[in-house]
Amino acid sequence: MGTRNEKLKKGRIAKMLGFGALTAGFYTAVFANQGAVMLHFTKGGLFAATLPVLTAFFIAFSHGGFTNYFWQVMGIEASKRKMQRRQEQEQPVEREQIRPQPRLRA
Repeated sequence: MGTRNEKLKKGRIAKMLGFGALTAGFYTAVFANQGAVMLHFTKGGLFAATLPVLTAFFIAFSHGGFTNYFWQVMGIEASKRKMQRRQEQEQPVEREQIRPQPRLRA
């Protein structure tokens, strides 16, 4: 029976390979069908507005997942330092200046 860390590492490797295969599949599909891709992407209208954006989104998502798990498998993670918030300086409260009332003394 493996330890928890071994299972986590195997899971990360599997996800890395899955996202890598997905990314390679997307790139292969786009470059293998360049003619069809160009035909539909340059039609104009709704095709030109959505197809390139969706394609870029899916490739970026799969490539980002692959890259994330790749660095985790390599053991490189972001530093987890706490961000210190600057203490806001208290603004002085503007108070009314109390002035003595003029009085008539006779």
